[in-house]
Parts: sequence; structure tokens; C-alpha cells
Amino acid sequence: MKRLVFLLVGSLFVTWATKAQPLSLGGRIGIATGSYQFDSIGIDGATLEPAGDRVGGYQAAIFLRLSIPTFIYIQPELQFSQRDYVFGIKSPSQPKEYKTLKCYRIELPILMGFKFGNVRLFGGPVWRLGSKQYSKGGGSTPLRVNFNDNDIAAMGGVGVEFDGVCLDLRYVGYLEQTTSEVRVAQQHKRVDVKHDGIVQINFGLFF
Repeated sequence: MKRLVFLLVGSLFVTWATKAQPLSLGGRIGIATGSYQFDSIGIDGATLEPAGDRVGGYQAAIFLRLSIPTFIYIQPELQFSQRDYVFGIKSPSQPKEYKTLKCYRIELPILMGFKFGNVRLFGGPVWRLGSKQYSKGGGSTPLRVNFNDNDIAAMGGVGVEFDGVCLDLRYVGYLEQTTSEVRVAQQHKRVDVKHDGIVQINFGLFF
């Protein structure tokens, strides 16, 4: 009898949870622009500095939304992103070289949001799972950067939704100064990154 009561109560709870906490699956794509700033440093007889105030990128993600209740939601995401970083390298008696590093990352944003009709406000942490990169640009000086991918970024944004279609504006950045390691030729050096942020515009659909 007790087992039957537990089964009945459990069934009622599951039914209530299913209605009160609907799950939605969706996907999104978007473009991005960001900045990566630090003071110029001397390394391997050259001077390295960030170049370009704004650089581009894009992202694509799938997400799962859990509404608790309908006006509050949690939304974990699995995101693939690409972002450009531009650096200037100046060696003595040589013209300045400009290098563009293209980085590809898998990221895990976790959103908590509030819905007000068709408008949403949201924010949360973003975990980076390392990066793959390759460089292009003039000159022959090899450059590699170990970015601060072990740090956790913060994200906030606003969005609108109509009939399963959503448009988001997001900002992702670090709340504190972070560090990265750059390698030029055979030498490497740590740099203190003063600003590392990116603005994203995303278009999404619910499946």
C-alpha cells in the first residue's frame, strides 16, 4: 500500500514538473566583434602589441532551456566559436609584421534568465574548453598565444522572442585582469591582459 502511495505521489510530481518546467531545445548562430588589450612587451628582441581595436568572429550553439516557472529559466549551451586576434611585431631594422591568430573554441555558457512577455534578460558564466589556433599575416616571425582559457568569463545580455524565433545581444568578458602567455620565435613571456571582451549578436530557433 505504501509503495502504491509513493508511486502515485511520484507520478503526480513528475506530471506537475513536466507541466511546470517545460524543456525546449534550440539552436543559434551569430557574429561577434571584440577587443583584446595589453601593454606592449619586449620579447626575443622584438616589441609585441595588440593591433586593431575591433576584430571579428562568429559562433554557433545548441541549447536546452528549462523554465521554472515560465518567466524564469535556466539555459545550458554547447557553443563552437571562432575569434580573430591581431598582433603587431616590430623587430629592429625590420618593418612591422601583423599577425592574425584565428582561434577555435568549444565553450559552455550557462544562462539564467527572466522573461517579461517577449523580452528576456539573462546572464551567467562561460567556460572555455581550450583553443586551436593558426596564424596568418606578413613576415616570418612565428607567434603563438596560450590564452586565458582556464579562467571563467561572465556573460550578460538581452533578447526578444516571437513564435519560436529569438534574437539576442550578448556581452562576454572577464571581471578581473587575466594573463596569457605569448611565444615569439624561441622565447615566451606572460602578459597581463587588461581587457578581453566580445559582443555577440545571435539569431536562434526552437526545434
